[in-house]
Amino acid sequence: MTLPVVSKSKFNVIGFTVRHYMMPGEQDVFLALVKSVAPRVMVEIGINIGLTAQAVLRDVPTIEHYYGVDIPADYQFEIPAQAVERPDQPGRLVRDDPRFRLVLRGEKLPLVADVVFVDGDHGRNAVRQDAEWAERVTLPGGLIIYHDYGNPTVKVTEVLDELHAGGREIYHVAHTWLAFEPR
Repeated sequence: MTLPVVSKSKFNVIGFTVRHYMMPGEQDVFLALVKSVAPRVMVEIGINIGLTAQAVLRDVPTIEHYYGVDIPADYQFEIPAQAVERPDQPGRLVRDDPRFRLVLRGEKLPLVADVVFVDGDHGRNAVRQDAEWAERVTLPGGLIIYHDYGNPTVKVTEVLDELHAGGREIYHVAHTWLAFEPR
């Protein structure tokens, strides 16, 4: 891994919440990152059933709009093993929250956001495309947060390392699969 490393202690993490698809303590670090920019608009690429959205909508009081992006039924993952992660009801845990809106990949998204969480298709092309889109729409002072940096079964690490080598300021949070990019 070539990204600069930031200690989890920087985020004053008290709990060690365990969530599906996240390692112990990751959700706590993730929420601390999100709260650090007091976002009004957030986009999550790869919302699945909405566990992360549920935590953000519950714990980040500044959120006014939360866009959860997921895939249409006919979407083909670059990494076929990811097909088991295809949710039957994307965003079902938060669909009744008035701040939430489900967007299927390919539909129009907001032009600006304070935080973008990239955790969708983990194939090389998809990660690069999501990172480039996030760079365009994330407001100055906001954050792009990536999941699965360091996961050897997906292409997130190699794409983020390449983006970092190309000049993007991306950091890895030690002992997690989280990386973040201040804007």
